[in-house]
Amino acid sequence: MAHPSGLRKTRPVPQRTCVACRRTDAKQGLIRVVRNAEGRVVVDPTGRLNGRGAYLCPEITCWEVALKRHHLERALRVASIEPDVSALLLAYVRDLETTKI
Repeated sequence: MAHPSGLRKTRPVPQRTCVACRRTDAKQGLIRVVRNAEGRVVVDPTGRLNGRGAYLCPEITCWEVALKRHHLERALRVASIEPDVSALLLAYVRDLETTKI
């Protein structure tokens, strides 16, 4: 059904907050990290994986702060993130930053 004025209604853009810097941005502007059903923490580039999610800015400083201050563990409700998983997460965002340039 068309809008009475002939204009289409625009959908609101979903907003999310970075768990490290607390900056609010469009959902597509942040990167989702998920704790899946098996309890593993993985990056969700599509934003559609099942599990508990947390959002981070695509900047290495936010990822370092989130890991160092345990913001990511708190948001994902996990006891701890293994050092090898932390290294993989940091490698992922470093790779993003190098391809962005």
